[in-house]
Amino acid sequence: MLTSYIKIAWRNIIRNKTYSALTLLGLASGMTCALLLGLYVYDELTFDQYHANAANIYRLNVNVKWEGNDMNMAIGSAPMGPTLRQEYPEIRNVLRVKTDNGLLLRTGNKALYANSVIYADSTLFSFFDYSFIEGSPHTTTLTPNSVVLTRKLAMALFGRTTGLLGKPVRVKDEQFLTVAGVLDDVPANHHLSFEAILPYSNTRLNRINIDKWDNFGSATYVQLHPNSNARQLEGKMPAFYKKYIARAIGDDTGKGVTFLMTFQPLSAMHLHSSHLMGVGAGNGGNIAYVYTFSVIGLFILLIAIVNYVNLATARSAGRAREIGIRKAVGSLRWQLIGQFLAESTLLTMLALLVSLLLMQAILPFFNSLAAKSLSIDLWQPQVIGLLLGFGLLIGLISGLYPAFFLARFNPVTVLKGAFSTSSSGLLLRKSLVVLQFTISIIMIVGTLVVYRQLQYMRHTQLGFNQEQVIALSLKSPDVQRSVGVLKEKLQQNPAIERVSLTNGSVGGDMNDKTTFSFYTASGKEQSVSTEYFSVDHDFLAVLQIRLKEGRNFSPDLASDSIGAVLVNEAMLDRLGWKNRTAGLVEFNEKRIPIAGVIRDFHLRSLRNKIEPLVLVLHEDRGDKLLIRVKPQNVAAALASVETTYKTINPNQPFDYTFLDQTFADQYRADERKGNLFLAFSSMAIFIACLGLFGLATFTAEQRTKEIGVRKVLGASVTSIVALLSKDFLKLVIIAIVIASPLAWYAMDRWLQDFAYKVDMAWWVFALAGLLAIGIALLTVSFQSVKAALMNPVRSLRSE
Repeated sequence: MLTSYIKIAWRNIIRNKTYSALTLLGLASGMTCALLLGLYVYDELTFDQYHANAANIYRLNVNVKWEGNDMNMAIGSAPMGPTLRQEYPEIRNVLRVKTDNGLLLRTGNKALYANSVIYADSTLFSFFDYSFIEGSPHTTTLTPNSVVLTRKLAMALFGRTTGLLGKPVRVKDEQFLTVAGVLDDVPANHHLSFEAILPYSNTRLNRINIDKWDNFGSATYVQLHPNSNARQLEGKMPAFYKKYIARAIGDDTGKGVTFLMTFQPLSAMHLHSSHLMGVGAGNGGNIAYVYTFSVIGLFILLIAIVNYVNLATARSAGRAREIGIRKAVGSLRWQLIGQFLAESTLLTMLALLVSLLLMQAILPFFNSLAAKSLSIDLWQPQVIGLLLGFGLLIGLISGLYPAFFLARFNPVTVLKGAFSTSSSGLLLRKSLVVLQFTISIIMIVGTLVVYRQLQYMRHTQLGFNQEQVIALSLKSPDVQRSVGVLKEKLQQNPAIERVSLTNGSVGGDMNDKTTFSFYTASGKEQSVSTEYFSVDHDFLAVLQIRLKEGRNFSPDLASDSIGAVLVNEAMLDRLGWKNRTAGLVEFNEKRIPIAGVIRDFHLRSLRNKIEPLVLVLHEDRGDKLLIRVKPQNVAAALASVETTYKTINPNQPFDYTFLDQTFADQYRADERKGNLFLAFSSMAIFIACLGLFGLATFTAEQRTKEIGVRKVLGASVTSIVALLSKDFLKLVIIAIVIASPLAWYAMDRWLQDFAYKVDMAWWVFALAGLLAIGIALLTVSFQSVKAALMNPVRSLRSE
């Protein structure tokens, strides 16, 4: 019987080529989008799941509140880990990790900056599973003078990945380390990203204060025994804080500070850390995007299923006689249902084959768009089983209603020629068209809002001028010692406007944070936790940051060389001061006046609110030169900077970025997700239009004789097109009414993730509605015009 079902189903598919092609294309497109988005979501949800001990690994997170300050950190202090293990037997092991960027490494005459390295305890290899090329997790230990390289860095330094154990690597031109192991490159779905691992115990290199409880800068991981409970352990942390930390941070009474220590599971780190600062905290993951793309995938699949249901029920009149004959010769209802389910399943399986071919072709482009390295092994039994199950499920869901709908026809009525499409079937089709276009309009609005927000972020004034500014990295101590000569030589170059030395990060990682004490005229103290960094006299001029009040640092004032600070407007707002003269700031153990107040500027993307900032004057302290070049010939100016740098530092790598590109990189993740949203919104609209085109085709076929009569009676082509189009346009207008509040709510929630954002303008919804109407008109009018131009003699010949 199954063979018979399949044969008949195949004949029906071949016989109705237009219907089959529309259905197959819609299902294949929907399934392709759903599978791609499913791969994306699966990859996001399975970050770090490949580690053998993943279920028992947690990261210590800290939330500190005091005097209006609120800090959420994925970092702690160096003594926390070992002391936790000592105090609590449920902790099996601990691991500390600290990151570093732009570390200078040298082998022989080859020198380069490792853009991402970590300092870690030797327990790293018992926490996380890495693939070793040389060495092993059981034999490789991170002694103070060792280093572990990844494949990429080993190739860059030595040109090979084997035979490297014991080879020397010079770090920062200060210290030789020996290679203790070589790893395969870190998997993309690991929340830590690095090119080399250095020992946490080498405090000369990493500048970690091993015994300081109030120096927060290292991630602390704990591995619990299998039967231990992380929530119970959290309940013991207030006592731990009082015993070890309170006194160190000046909270002896326990009343001035709220210090909350929690343990975050490894599985939650990638998607639930966007609010945290610290080692690998966010790493680009966000659970909101997982929900968004999951919903989009389901929506697109739903639109494709709706297409099938709509087209199958619309064809009911054409198949009514077939069903009547089958019933008249003895076919039972369940046999007819089985026949129609076989048709839907066969079509879905064919669509699945097409979608797999499409997915293999599209996957490289999708990976580029999403910054992923996704793949699917079609020969794995589990994958084959999942795909077959997916195809069967979609086939059954798609065919269930049409099967029951078609199988219930009365054979006597049908064979007498008295059959007509039921009002309930018509209402269902109209409802499904409304559903399709409601989803499509929501996605159009989403695309427009995402695009406007990205444009806003790209073009909003940041409070300084990042154009034509070269950021030159000076990570080597030798380069830092010669920076005075380098700066002087660069300033003599006519292609360069100004040069500034700083240790601050503008557009990159978060700068150091500390607590500054401010005092009003009456002596009242107020502590503010804030980012700060060192600059020289030229910093404001290079970035063209404006002063609100007071003055810039001055080389002519001896007092500035002893100690001077600038603050931003956000700091005055935080203090509640009307101007800088309302009080003093404590710096270098002295209370000094604030030299000046600078206008607020964005240190990072518009996702981040402008926070209080302190700039400290240090003429000779910094690891970065900011060089403003004249705009006439930037390429020549860059070449000149490199020549000058190489003349003074002949054996050092020339590592630079353009400041505007640094900021652009911050928006790249949002741009990628915006482009994904646009691509899949377009696919949703395309699939919806396929269904609308099919419905318009069958509607025109059903009304062929009516159109012929109207033309004989003098109806114009325009009036006939309007007649056939107006019913569909009514449905689209209903969809606009339903979709607008839903789209407003969804996009308003999405915009909450940005500190600075666009308004939800009314015209966005109007434009989305007009686009939907225009798309529907174009889709329907093709068939409407074709039907209106048909010769009425042909359509009336059978009467």
